[in-house]
Amino acid sequence: MKKSYYFLAGMALLGLMTGCSNELDEPGANPNGDAVRIMFEAPEALQVTRAVTGTNSAQGGLTNVDWSKYDLRYQVAVYSEDGATLLVAPQTQVVDTYGPVSFEFRLTPNNTYKFVAWADFVKQGETSDLHYNTSDFTDISIKDGLDAQLNDESRDAYFFMKNISVTQTFGETMTLKRPFAKLRVITTDWASEGMEMPDNFKVAYHDCVRFSALNAVTGEAVGSADAESSEVYTAAIMQDETGDKFYEGGYDATANNRTLVIDYLITGDEQRAIHFSLEMLKGTAPVVTKDFTTNIPVQRNYLTTILGNLLTVGGTIDVNIQEGFKNEWIEGEEWWNPEEITPSQPAYDEQTNTYSVYTREEFAWLPTHIDDMLTATPGFTLRICNDIDMSGVEWSPIYPGSSGRTYTVDGQGHTLRNFSMSGKFGAVYEYKLGSFVLDRYNAYTGVWGKFDGIMKNLTFENITINGLAHAEFPVKDVDGEPVDHSKEFSYFAGCIGYTGGNQWSMNSKFENVHVRHIQIKSSATPSQNLGGLVGWIGSGGGSVGNRVAALKNCSATDVHLTGYQAGGLVGQVLGDRGVSFDDCQTENVYIRYSSISSSSGFIGNIGDGGINISWSAAIEINNCNPAQNVYYINDRTGEPNTTYKPQSPFYGHKNSVDVVTITPEETTEP
Repeated sequence: MKKSYYFLAGMALLGLMTGCSNELDEPGANPNGDAVRIMFEAPEALQVTRAVTGTNSAQGGLTNVDWSKYDLRYQVAVYSEDGATLLVAPQTQVVDTYGPVSFEFRLTPNNTYKFVAWADFVKQGETSDLHYNTSDFTDISIKDGLDAQLNDESRDAYFFMKNISVTQTFGETMTLKRPFAKLRVITTDWASEGMEMPDNFKVAYHDCVRFSALNAVTGEAVGSADAESSEVYTAAIMQDETGDKFYEGGYDATANNRTLVIDYLITGDEQRAIHFSLEMLKGTAPVVTKDFTTNIPVQRNYLTTILGNLLTVGGTIDVNIQEGFKNEWIEGEEWWNPEEITPSQPAYDEQTNTYSVYTREEFAWLPTHIDDMLTATPGFTLRICNDIDMSGVEWSPIYPGSSGRTYTVDGQGHTLRNFSMSGKFGAVYEYKLGSFVLDRYNAYTGVWGKFDGIMKNLTFENITINGLAHAEFPVKDVDGEPVDHSKEFSYFAGCIGYTGGNQWSMNSKFENVHVRHIQIKSSATPSQNLGGLVGWIGSGGGSVGNRVAALKNCSATDVHLTGYQAGGLVGQVLGDRGVSFDDCQTENVYIRYSSISSSSGFIGNIGDGGINISWSAAIEINNCNPAQNVYYINDRTGEPNTTYKPQSPFYGHKNSVDVVTITPEETTEP
C-alpha cells in the first residue's frame, strides 16, 4: 500500500482578541476574557517538496510515516515572559491526517507571554507519549530504548517558542522547526555482484557529544554526555509493507543506491562534529564495518548525508536541503576517508587512435596527461569500458591547457560516479576590466573542467563540487592544512565546467549524456555559470539542424545549484553562437541564490557574445522538456522564492537581440 504524503511547514497565530470583560494586571489565565485563537496550518515553506514523488530519506516523518499507523499530536503551553512559570498547562489535540488545528487561550491582555508548542507522532487512536517524555516542556527527553532509535521516521518532531505581546488585536505567523539534525547513510553499491547485502546495522557514536533532551522553553539541547562506543544502537533495513525498498525518491531512485540508516540527533543551532562506527550485518554474519573518525558536521535543521560505496571502497559526505531544512553545506569525502590511488596509463590502440579506460586508476591518469595526449595523439577517442567510481578521491578536473583541440569520449553506456571536488585543484580564472584584475576564481570545475569535442553515451552520478561551504569547525585538507572556506568558488561549474571557449565551428557535442544527483555549492557569492551538465557553452556555428555545438537526448535530474546564471542543464550559453538542444529534459532542480537572476530549470542565461545576432546563429530548442519542479531558495534564509519567474521555462534570461527558436511553438515562454 502506498503511503500518503503530508507536510507541516509552520504555525500561524491567527484571529484577533477584542476587549476583555475582566481587565487584570497580572498576566495569566483570564477565564472571563475573549479567546486568543492559535491555528496550525501548512504555509508555502515546505511545499517545495510536495511535487517530488516517492518517499525520500532526505525528508522527514510528515512525508515518510505510514499515516494508517500514526496520528500527529499537537501540544501548546503558555509561560510567563521569562519562561520561568507555567501559566497554562499544555493543551493537546491529535489529528488523524494532517490539517489545520485551532487552540484557544483566555489570557490577560496587555501582557507578554511565551508560547511553546510541540508536535510529534503518536500511535493511531492514542494520545500518550510514544518516543518522547513531554510532561515537562523544559525537559522533553527521549523515551525510546537504545534499540528503537534508528530507522524510524515517526521519531520526527517539531517545536516552537516565542514571546508574544497580547494586546487588544494581534496577528503573527510563527514557524515550527526541528530540534534535530538528521543523519542518513546511503550506499551506492547496493546489489554489487558477489557481495552479501546487509539487513541490519549497529551504530556506536564515539568521541563526540550526544544530547538526550530538549528544553522547548529556551530552545536549548540539554542532557549532554560524551558518547561512548559501548552504547550500541541497532536497526533493521527499512522496507515497505511488501518487503521492497522503503525509500523511492531522491538518491534512492537510483537502483544501486540504498538508504541504510537514518537517525534524528537532538542538537542546537551551533555546528558540531560527530564520529561513529557502522557495523553492517547479514543476520548475525558481519558484512563490513566503517569507522567515521573525522569530523562529520551536524546542526539543527541540517541534513547530513554519508554517501558512497560503503560496502566496498568508501563513501562521501554530502548535505542537502529538503523539507524545511534551512541550511546546507557539502563536505567532500577526502577530509574524512581519503583513498590513496596510484594513477596508471590506460591502454592505447595506435591503429584506432583509442585509449580504453577500465579502472579508476586509469581514469585518474587523465588530468595530468590530457595535454600530452592531445599533442601526441590528436583527435583520439577515449572509451569508458566500465563504470568508474571515485569514492575517497579529491578529484582534479580534466583540464587541457588550451581550447580548440578536440577529441571523443565514448561512455559506451557506463557511469562515472561519486566524484568530489573542493576547488583545491583546477585552473584560476581572472575576471578583468581592461588590464585590471577585478577578481580571481578557482574555476573550470567538474569531472571535466574544460572539454572540446564529442561526448556520448555516458552518465554522471553523485557529483559534488565545492565541498565544505558553510562548515564552521576547523577542517584540514589531506596535507593537514586548514581549509579556507572563503576560497570555495564555483565558476564555470558542472559535470563539464566549460566547453568551446570562443571558438567558432569547433565541435562541442553531447549526445545521450545524462546527469543525476548533482550538487554545486560554494561559500562565495559570485558563483555563476553553473549547470547540471555544462557550466558554460561558447562555441557554435553550422547550419540550422546541423550545429557544431549541440546537445541531443541529454538529461539532468536532481540538480542542486547555488549561484546565479544557473540552469538545470546548462548555466550559460552565448546567444550569438548558434547552439542546438534536441530531445533534452530536466527535472527536480533546486537553485539557491544570494541574488536571484538569470536562472531556470533548463538554461540559466543566454548571454550576448558581443556580435550582432543573425538568424543563422539562433539557438534552437527542439522537443525538449524543461523541469516542472524547479525551486528557487534564498540561501540566506532557506525560504523558497515564489515570486521569481524566469523569462521562459527554457531559460532564465536573454537579451532582446538574441534569437531563440522553440519547437513545438506551444512550449514557448508564457
